[in-house]
Amino acid sequence: MINTGTNQLKEAIQMGERLKEKVNKLHKCLEIEIDGVFKSLLLLKKKKYAAITLENWNSPNPKEVKEVKGLDMVRRDWCPLSKNVGNFILDLILSGKERDVVILEMNNQLAEVGRRMKEGEVTVAEYTIVK
Repeated sequence: MINTGTNQLKEAIQMGERLKEKVNKLHKCLEIEIDGVFKSLLLLKKKKYAAITLENWNSPNPKEVKEVKGLDMVRRDWCPLSKNVGNFILDLILSGKERDVVILEMNNQLAEVGRRMKEGEVTVAEYTIVK
């Protein structure tokens, strides 16, 4: 996972701009552009990732958006309970918090979901898969 703070993010964007300029200057037959900027990225495989992307990254007020591509949790054959737990875990991983804090919060959340399941607090609708 790559995670950058605000100053590091600005430096990374500037570095990307400089790289783009140098490549475009050296290779006249090739012109590259920066399509997007990731603040945090969890890359599992080619075309399988979750990220916090910055929309309007070159404006004074960029907007952070979660993007999930190719992961099983975006498919329709998962029940709401597993989608909610998966999204919670992804949000924690991409949050930029310290690893120990993320692991502790994950364990607490999974223990709570397990407890709710054992005590029958999870409704049938949360287990239902609609196709």
